[in-house]
Order: sequence, then C-alpha cells, then structure tokens
Amino acid sequence: MTRTWISKVNDAAIEPVLERPSANPTLKATIADLLREAADRFIVPRFQNLQSQDIATKTSDTDFVTIADQQAEAWLAPKLSVLQPGFVIGEEAASLTPAICDHIPHGYGWTIDPLDGTKNFVKGNQAFCSMVALLWNGQPVQSWIWQPLTQTLFYAAEGQGAVRIDKNGASSLRLKDRSDDVDLMFGSGNSLGLIEPQKSAFQARLRLLAGRRFTGSAGIQACLIASGDEDFLIHGNSTPWDHAPVDLLCREAGGYAAMLRDESRFHVAMKAPFMAVSSQAGWNRLRDTVWRD
Repeated sequence: MTRTWISKVNDAAIEPVLERPSANPTLKATIADLLREAADRFIVPRFQNLQSQDIATKTSDTDFVTIADQQAEAWLAPKLSVLQPGFVIGEEAASLTPAICDHIPHGYGWTIDPLDGTKNFVKGNQAFCSMVALLWNGQPVQSWIWQPLTQTLFYAAEGQGAVRIDKNGASSLRLKDRSDDVDLMFGSGNSLGLIEPQKSAFQARLRLLAGRRFTGSAGIQACLIASGDEDFLIHGNSTPWDHAPVDLLCREAGGYAAMLRDESRFHVAMKAPFMAVSSQAGWNRLRDTVWRD
C-alpha cells in the first residue's frame, strides 16, 4: 500500500469524538487504504474491460451487478469486521439475502457499496466510486467515498467535519453561499422506490426542476454537493449502503440531509424518500416544491 498517500489521510486530522465505546483509532487511514486496494485489485482493471460473463442483473434489466462489485465486497467485508467488530451490510450480500436489512442490531456496524454507479461503470462512464460507512446504532459516524480514477477520497466524521483528500493534499469542506432558490439549484433526483399514484406525481414535480440531471451515482452526487459544485440529491427510497455515507458527508460539509416525509435523521433501517441539499434553507424550499404527503 502507498504510505505517502496514507500520510495525507492522517494529516487531515479528523478524529471522531464519540460518546460511545471508542472505535479503532486507525480506521480513518486504514479504511482509505482498503478502499484503494480493493479498487486497484477488482475494479479499475475491469473498467472499460468487462466481458459479457462479468455482468449480471438484479431487480431489473438496468440494475447491474458485475464481478467487480462482488469481488470487492467479498474482500472488504471480513476486513471491516475485524478492524471494528460489528455487523456488516453490503449491497451485494443484501441483494442475495434482503432480510439482512430487517433487523439492525445496536452497537457498531458497517455499510459497504463496493461499486456505486455500476450502470455507469458497465457503460464505461467514469462517474462511479466505492463507499463505506461506520455506524453506531444504525446511524453513520464515519464515512469514506473513494473515487479510484481520480485518486480522490471524501471523508467525514460525526461532529468533526468533512475533508477532500487527493494528490495535492487535504482540504476541509464547508459549504457556503449556495443559492436556496430552487430555480438556481443543480442536482440529481429520482422516484425509484415510490409506488403509484405518488410515484408519478413526484416524478412530474422532479421534471420541473430546471437544474435536475442524472449522475447515476449517489456517492458522486454527494461529493459534488459537499464540494459546493451542485446542490441536491433526491431519492424516492433509501438504502443503507447508498445513504449512510451520503447523509454524513453532506451534513458534515455544512449541508442538510433528512428523510423527506418527516425530516427525521437517516437510519439504515429506513426505507423511505431521502434528500440531501447544500443548505437547510434550500432543503426546506426544495421539499415544498417536490414533496406532497
């Protein structure tokens, strides 16, 4: 592993201060190393180099899984539970055994999205990443989003802020001066997970957002929000592996993230509409625009 890169992670100096049993103090750099190694082993070599037998589908013809997703998660999962004992919810394991998500134990836990933006990856689009979050009682307390093609890490710790770390070093992320005018906001939104008639009505309101586009990766969109480049992510349903790291990164960068129905804080047991926005004022205005109970 590349120790010079690790030193940059350590230089970010975000150590979570948590009112709970102390997590392994080396997690920040160690998880960053693991994500990098998993990507170097299983993901990057297959980018724009997938064979037909390397690709399958899950819930629909456009819900892809690749050998890269499967191998990266299988390699990461046991290492995480050794570094900080607790339950592990990986996207690919949950797709095979959905009941994993039904009973979230107390204490520490992990979420893994080994390849977020798999559809982009399959198409040769560069908008993909790998994500891990450390949980306490089902809510994220540390998160890592690794973009292997640009060698960029986004890291957040509860109450300690967020940083971007790349070959130039570490920089703190703090959102400011983003517009709360809905017509001037840019971001990504979808209605997946909602049912009719609410789904069609919600989709129609999303179409009216002038700045809406399709990123195809929750993690990439969260990084754009945290960096101050875009403003929102709206999803019709939440999942542990997507929204634990997204929720923490956006909140610790100074944005606002919550469940659309009641503005409650995200928990991995939740399966409901979720939204992250670059400011709380923007979140409130966007909710008034797109959501109807």
